[in-house]
Amino acid sequence: MKRVVGGLVGLVVVVLVLLAPALFYGLDLGSGDVDEPTTITSYVADFDVAENGDLSVAERLTVDVPVYGRHGIFRYFDTHDASAPHARREPEDIEVTMDGEDVPVELLSERRGRYVNARIGDPDATLPVGEHVFEIRYRIAGVLEEGTTGQPTQFYWNLIPGGWQQPIERSRLTVRLPAPAQDVRCAVGAGAGTGCTAKGEGTRELVVRTRQLAPNTPVTLKAGLDLPTPPAGTTLPWRGGLDPILGTSVPVLAVVLLLAGGAGALGYVLVRGTRETDPQLPLMYAPPEGIGPAQAAYLVTEDVDQEQYVATLMYAAERGAIELDRSGDDWTITDKGGSAGWAGLDPVTTGVAHLLSGPGTSFVASSRDVQAGKRLKSEIASFEKSTRSWASGAGLMVGSGLGGIGGLIIGACGIAVLAVAIWNPFDMTAIGLVPGLFAVFGAGLAATGAGTKRTRAGRDLWSRAGGFRRILSTPSAQDRFDFSGREELYTAYIPWAVAFGCADEWAAKYRTEMGSEPPVPSYLGHAYAGASVGSAVSSMVDDFETTVSSAISAYEATQKSSSSGGGGFSGGGGGGGGGGGSW
Repeated sequence: MKRVVGGLVGLVVVVLVLLAPALFYGLDLGSGDVDEPTTITSYVADFDVAENGDLSVAERLTVDVPVYGRHGIFRYFDTHDASAPHARREPEDIEVTMDGEDVPVELLSERRGRYVNARIGDPDATLPVGEHVFEIRYRIAGVLEEGTTGQPTQFYWNLIPGGWQQPIERSRLTVRLPAPAQDVRCAVGAGAGTGCTAKGEGTRELVVRTRQLAPNTPVTLKAGLDLPTPPAGTTLPWRGGLDPILGTSVPVLAVVLLLAGGAGALGYVLVRGTRETDPQLPLMYAPPEGIGPAQAAYLVTEDVDQEQYVATLMYAAERGAIELDRSGDDWTITDKGGSAGWAGLDPVTTGVAHLLSGPGTSFVASSRDVQAGKRLKSEIASFEKSTRSWASGAGLMVGSGLGGIGGLIIGACGIAVLAVAIWNPFDMTAIGLVPGLFAVFGAGLAATGAGTKRTRAGRDLWSRAGGFRRILSTPSAQDRFDFSGREELYTAYIPWAVAFGCADEWAAKYRTEMGSEPPVPSYLGHAYAGASVGSAVSSMVDDFETTVSSAISAYEATQKSSSSGGGGFSGGGGGGGGGGGSW
């Protein structure tokens, strides 16, 4: 159940992150203050609407350029239409001349593909001061839509879009329709309902004239037509605001969703391949022979950390190889017998001898000693590596899933989702579902032990080590341990209980069975003499781990410091959005 809930939560998080670009829908290229020195002295446009709904437009703009340094003008087209949210008004066959001659035109995609921007002019040349005439021709498919004022069909269009940055001194706008225009409305200004008059209502040709338009002032026309609504031009099943998320192609979206589903399935299959069923855990009254506490704990949990290192030091002390002594916040580790003292111990335990230099030598772990912290950090990292390599080298564990890089790959997938949501390099954040679903359904690949699996021999040793842990950790009411005449086993098994993370349960078991407090291990030194013996072990482990952690933190601190729509009508509504300016 936890996996199901976790998967659902992860899926929701990924989807919400990828939906973020929808928050920026509606930003207008023409908004904001700009320094626009040019003026459109004459704006003449002809709009020819065919019976099939296709629109052909010819715009003739006379632009006064009073300063040097301008290369030309730009004309951008808004492909979204508030009155037809599923339509995409994409301009086609764009042709431009300047002063009657061909001129370089570069088509750019802006704002995640919402705007088509035609940059007109030569970037290597500037315009002479004076008036220049730009003629822009283009076509847009299927602009007629279902009527909202009683007529079957309507033409609802911004004859002058609201994004022109220049003032417009005068305009003449001619619209030729496939049927007589009825219920004609004309507006000047965004949100306005009036402001201009379209002459020719009841005929197929409407003419609108205006004077002195301020920058960013649309002129909008709406006319009802008594004819069946022809098929729409380019449409998508979703609204324009979702284009940055879903893209602008249904087939491409379908492929992306299939890839995302496949990635999620792959992650799920890989995680399934890493799971192991727990073996039978028979009661074991002694630890498996030939291994130490850290090895046993690693076989049971597939994890090794600082706690197992402390347990290994305690095990070496219990076996007489070293002596542990505490003074204040400092711990002294002393080699008691050199190689003879380490003889017979498992290879992981003997590996901690690297901390010392031979018989009688000591290492002091101080919470304030930076060099000691550096040494401990290195020794613990080496200890963890040797524990893992022992298991694979002994044929007890093999790689599974993505091996040791599972966590890195899942992390990289999470970063990829954020990168797609923030930068949206493909104008389609749904692509982020591919790494996102792999990360959600493959999250288990980053879990402890997901990169390894026990072999048959490993499972057998896991069974015996787990059976011994069961004896140490379960209450006496479930699994008894007869301490009579064998009290020394309590202290001998403390390092194993520490490695398994059940030292308190082991002490409670002794207390229940014997009716007295457990003995304090002699290898803890005089520091805990006279202590409440039930807490001595826990105190020792906590104190030593605190010292180790503080020493390592002191070292790491030095490293950080050194590196440190609808049925209404208003101006600006309808299709034909966009605008322009000079550059």
